[in-house]
Amino acid sequence: MLRNCMPAFVKYIACLAFHLQYYVAKNSLEGSFVECFYISHQEYIMVALFVIAFVVVLLVADLIIQTRKKQYPIAAAQPSAALAAGDRIRVPKGVFFHPGHTWARMLSGEKLEIGIDDFIQKSLGKIDTLNLPAIGTKVKQGEPVVSIQHAGRTLRMVAPVSGTIMSVNDMAVDNPALIHDNPYKEGWLFTIEPENLAQNLSPLAIAENAVDWIKNEIVRFRDFVTARTAEPALVGETMLDGGITVDGALDHLSEKDLASFEEEFLR
Repeated sequence: MLRNCMPAFVKYIACLAFHLQYYVAKNSLEGSFVECFYISHQEYIMVALFVIAFVVVLLVADLIIQTRKKQYPIAAAQPSAALAAGDRIRVPKGVFFHPGHTWARMLSGEKLEIGIDDFIQKSLGKIDTLNLPAIGTKVKQGEPVVSIQHAGRTLRMVAPVSGTIMSVNDMAVDNPALIHDNPYKEGWLFTIEPENLAQNLSPLAIAENAVDWIKNEIVRFRDFVTARTAEPALVGETMLDGGITVDGALDHLSEKDLASFEEEFLR
């Protein structure tokens, strides 16, 4: 904001200097230099104070705007943006999000790249084992196709669209840490040749709708875990960090509650 106002501010100062010069020259013809300076000083002291106040107002306004921008941990980011893991919950542009926290991204030839979202991988923490469907498998939107093991417990993730598996990310299978580093890049899971593409994509969230959805999911998740944890104060301290889910928040849940989480959040 301040940068945008600077050209006008510079013009204003130049104009002020011009008028000051004019009054100095004019008054110097009518009186002594001391009289001229005294008159100009009186006339322009209030203007100088106004300019100072104007700059202070701009600085305060810019500070308020920047502070308000930092209040939200979720941001729609370009897929190429280098966001540190744990910095925020990433919601890249151009990615379609299923309510079961899997995503789909268009590739060439109407193929789709599929993965799990940043919200789930942060909630789950370290992934020990990843099981993906075989190439050629036909999957249906909303049905479990991926299983993830963490600390001896398993979560099943659904397909965001219907279609046939074309390829799988063997690197992610061998090294599930890639999902933690960035689930939208090296941590993708498989590609799919979709059926009824438009129909499959219509219920998915994208762009600002996806950001709003994730914000609501954070609130819902916090309430879900808090209600099922023996030490709510501990959850409030360790599950959220500045409003974002931190690694391993699901560790607070029992097996029964983890099953409830799967039904409520991953379907």
